[in-house]
Amino acid sequence: MMTMWRIIAGSAVAMLLMGGGCSPENKAQPGPSSSLTTDTDSQTLPDKEERLEFLARYLRLKSPIADAEFVIRYHDNSGGAIPGPSDWDIQAVLQVDSDIEPWRKAWAPCADDPQNIPPQFDVTWADDLLRRRPHWQNLKSSPRCYRNPSNASSYAILYEQDKLVLYKNTTLPN
Repeated sequence: MMTMWRIIAGSAVAMLLMGGGCSPENKAQPGPSSSLTTDTDSQTLPDKEERLEFLARYLRLKSPIADAEFVIRYHDNSGGAIPGPSDWDIQAVLQVDSDIEPWRKAWAPCADDPQNIPPQFDVTWADDLLRRRPHWQNLKSSPRCYRNPSNASSYAILYEQDKLVLYKNTTLPN
């Protein structure tokens, strides 16, 4: 009989503790989050410096960037009860500061001829981003397509003379 009362008393104490921990007065104050989850269009950032700083959190920049326009959708699944792989869709137009070579180094042409852009490497996503800069409207060079050999959903369209990179990396289905 004494054991039964101990179980009931222990359960009651546990319920009180759980209920007290959930009351508004006892909630932890939100602190700085290390989550990368975002849905950000570069137009929402006030200046070039903030755009480039933000972009560098989601994209390993292979060379110095003079300017960029992008849309980044990233869902950080590393936290929570059961962490898992994150999901993202990164679409960026990058004005390269100097040599464009690092953006194709160790990447493979999308086709036998890099100027032949296969349909699965769609670039219509970049149209809105390109319209944001007048000097991106009349590109001199022909586009060349390169893909990341270790990630089929990561590719770059390079306009070498214009020093412009259209970069897409996604985990989402087409």
